[in-house]
Amino acid sequence: MAKKKEFKAGLYAVVSGILIAVILTGLTLYAYTSRYTAFKPEKVAQFYVDTIVQNGDGYNAYKNTLVSKNAKYGDFVRNAYMRPYVNEKDENGEKIKQAEFVGTGSKEETKAIDEVYNTMYDYYCQLINQYGWDNYDEIYNQYFAKLVEVRKAVYGDDFMNYDYMFGALEANVATYGESLTGTDRVIASDNKTILVEESVGKYQEMFGTEQEVEAENVIDGKKQTVKEKKLVYRFTTTVKDCQELSEADAKKYIEEYKARITPIAESGEAKAEKFDLKDTESVKKILFIKKTEKDSAKSNMIEAFKKLDCSEDISSVAKVTCEVKLDDGKVVATQELYVVKIGKSWYVDNTNVDTTALYLAE
Repeated sequence: MAKKKEFKAGLYAVVSGILIAVILTGLTLYAYTSRYTAFKPEKVAQFYVDTIVQNGDGYNAYKNTLVSKNAKYGDFVRNAYMRPYVNEKDENGEKIKQAEFVGTGSKEETKAIDEVYNTMYDYYCQLINQYGWDNYDEIYNQYFAKLVEVRKAVYGDDFMNYDYMFGALEANVATYGESLTGTDRVIASDNKTILVEESVGKYQEMFGTEQEVEAENVIDGKKQTVKEKKLVYRFTTTVKDCQELSEADAKKYIEEYKARITPIAESGEAKAEKFDLKDTESVKKILFIKKTEKDSAKSNMIEAFKKLDCSEDISSVAKVTCEVKLDDGKVVATQELYVVKIGKSWYVDNTNVDTTALYLAE
């Protein structure tokens, strides 16, 4: 049986190619799946619950909610939370100098990335335990502020951009998920180098039964398929009930939603002023051509929060109850939530949900 081991978030930096492939594959799968689930309230609810319960992944679950109603969840995170910390150029428009080892692929760079990712992973876990992803505002605010601080301490530079911020956060999200599910052994293309050792996750310990399964391993310097004992479990998320509200009840619900979302939607300007964000415009001359560069940091933040208010666009509301079961039929979690219809698509109302029950390891 695989041994339990401490997860290292920085492992993703060591095998960065694998990380990028995993993220791209995940995004492609999500785009394909969501295209066909958005038109049915029960499918949206099921996908949302399953995303969280399988990997503790409240971050990607937001792609099924009102936060991403325009399919631009990434842009929302950039404009509402990341932009205050982006620092690629100085006040004169010159590129911020990064640590000399950046981009070298050296052991020094690997060590630095590993240290940042591991430090941030511990902090990420603290935030999840303290707030949970239902309070994404606190998680984003505190996570990115801490990331800037940690990078500065490790790299010794002031550089920060969107790619680095997403890279750290998404690596931490993935590592957290694997701490729950465990990992399979990953063998390099040379068929003899083990990149990732097999490990046991919390869910395996909590719900798994010991079974003999086929697995790949390196025996006598060569990849082979062998029989190994492993703790096996499976969650299945199903919709127990889905009922659309009456016209009167839906109207009342929308009014209550409006009351919940208005303070958040109106908070953008105060946040922009807190970070001293401004809309700027500069003219650069390249050879004989003048180029105008605009930075709408302040306006974009204000607009990002303003667009969270979807009250005028909601045409219908449904109440959905989902159950999460093991193969033996035991219910390990029940989740009630509301989904709302805008145009032809349905979205989970993330302003009126408590997903605590879906974080089974807490």
